[in-house]
Amino acid sequence: MNLHGVPIELESEDERIIRRWQRQWSSFPQGRTDPGASPILLRLRVASETPASPPAPVVAQRPGLTYFLAGRRFTAHFERWGRYDIDLDDGVADGVMTEIGLKTYGVFEDMIIISLAPLLRRRGLFTIHAFTAARDDHAVVIVGDIGAGKTTTGINLLCHGYQLVSNDSPLLAPISQNAIELRAYPGLLSAYPDSISWFPQLASIAHPNAHPSAKISFAADEIWPEPWREAAKPGLLLFPKIVHDLERPRLAPMPSITALQRLVGLSIENWDSETMPGHLSALRALAANAPAFELHLAPDIERIPELIDGALQEALSHTHVD
Repeated sequence: MNLHGVPIELESEDERIIRRWQRQWSSFPQGRTDPGASPILLRLRVASETPASPPAPVVAQRPGLTYFLAGRRFTAHFERWGRYDIDLDDGVADGVMTEIGLKTYGVFEDMIIISLAPLLRRRGLFTIHAFTAARDDHAVVIVGDIGAGKTTTGINLLCHGYQLVSNDSPLLAPISQNAIELRAYPGLLSAYPDSISWFPQLASIAHPNAHPSAKISFAADEIWPEPWREAAKPGLLLFPKIVHDLERPRLAPMPSITALQRLVGLSIENWDSETMPGHLSALRALAANAPAFELHLAPDIERIPELIDGALQEALSHTHVD
């Protein structure tokens, strides 16, 4: 596979892994590989249990996930899901995923991006945690943790003519000292059954007997023709927040420094001091080039695309004037 000039190869003897990989990449636009670019190699096998953690210093921890670093070898150890050992120089990641991890929603995709992220940073591509959709040449970047409403908001935009840049992990690519592009990253879309019921365009993937707490995953090209946008300029930064006593959604302007602080908290990996300056510079460029708002979500979701369209057009008009 080719990711913006970077060749990425997967090696696995497990057909389930191959099928999951192929589905994730099936509709993703394949551009040209940069001449002379060395590939990133991912190896992945399935085991009954997570391998033991390595005898290396702990450099970061999240719930259920511990990072280790010894020299140029980085390990992401998932308490229940598996382990990835990444050679930062050779661009090779050796992984083990547990049977339960393979069957659990989102684990496969999370393990892949966590293993790829430090290798992509060394190729000048920096990840952020956001749903990103584009109207023409400009992207709306919806940033937030799980449950904030970013995916439902993003699907709403896709249903109103936007194209998909990434469901969860758009890539920031610096193109000059103060400018960046948001570039596409492959992945399926997913939503809870009640969210899917809000959008008539998604009727074909609705499962009448689906459990309300089980997300339904689907590829963007199952719903929309030519759904992908390979790259876009920064347009808006949105930080969604569900407000239960609000009748209509609204946008509250956010200072760029506040937006940058939130982006840093959700994106920068402190253990990776080698790539931190480049990552921080890319986030600064994003915050400087895209007006930021807190998006207060309300039950009246039909107004959200119009609200966002208006803010995007106003931002672009100011940019053109300046």
